[in-house]
Amino acid sequence: MFLLSYHLDATHLVVELGETIDLDNESEVEREIIRLLPCCGPRALIVDIRTPLLTPRALGLLLRVRGLSEERGASMAVVAGHDTAREVLSAAGLHRVLRVASTLPGAALRSRGCGPGPEAPWNGKPGERRSALPAARAARGPLGPYADTSRPRFPGEH
Repeated sequence: MFLLSYHLDATHLVVELGETIDLDNESEVEREIIRLLPCCGPRALIVDIRTPLLTPRALGLLLRVRGLSEERGASMAVVAGHDTAREVLSAAGLHRVLRVASTLPGAALRSRGCGPGPEAPWNGKPGERRSALPAARAARGPLGPYADTSRPRFPGEH
């Protein structure tokens, strides 16, 4: 099997998966990806999933390739351009483990350990420019379920 691969830049190797991974081609695809990932080559591997159908075999393959790339000192990210593929990865609980992004530039950022940036809530009128958060709101600290899990939370406190 031949997989399309190219260097995005000096540190990122992109491998495109255009076919559905099943029992017949799983081992061949895995061997090809491992062959493309040299022991001292790029520091990041990006697997670009071009098919909307992700089988359990494909999920297992992605996890094994992630482990092998980390053993060789390279991080890994996944591009899932199809909504269906992203939903499968999210439902399987692999969205963060595999550093899934919907675009190639997003995957390049995730392979470096960067997550998606926080977006300030917008309460203004349409057409109005966004400005920085008021100082009082910024002083309260981060909000959300994953903001700061090391501090104890008390009922009624945000």
